[in-house]
Amino acid sequence: MVLPVPVHGKARIDYTQDTLFGPMAKHVECQVSLQRQPGWMVLKVFQPLPDDLHSAQTVVFALEGRRTSGVVKGRQRLSDHSLRLELETQ
Repeated sequence: MVLPVPVHGKARIDYTQDTLFGPMAKHVECQVSLQRQPGWMVLKVFQPLPDDLHSAQTVVFALEGRRTSGVVKGRQRLSDHSLRLELETQ
């Protein structure tokens, strides 16, 4: 199976978090690497990144003029201090 080539660049990431007061919308601009697969994708977010991005429930990001949304199904902090988010596309 041939994996698609990752896309790298600066992206604006809009994300939501569940709080006691309901969902809270936030955004950040970060360097990212994106690898797409049918139905899911892996978004790797590089430093500097906000302390609370790891607890995002949903993300919407714009990269290379394309806007994509997904539900966070998995997250992992990596040894290089980046964040790996596994997303189910919507």
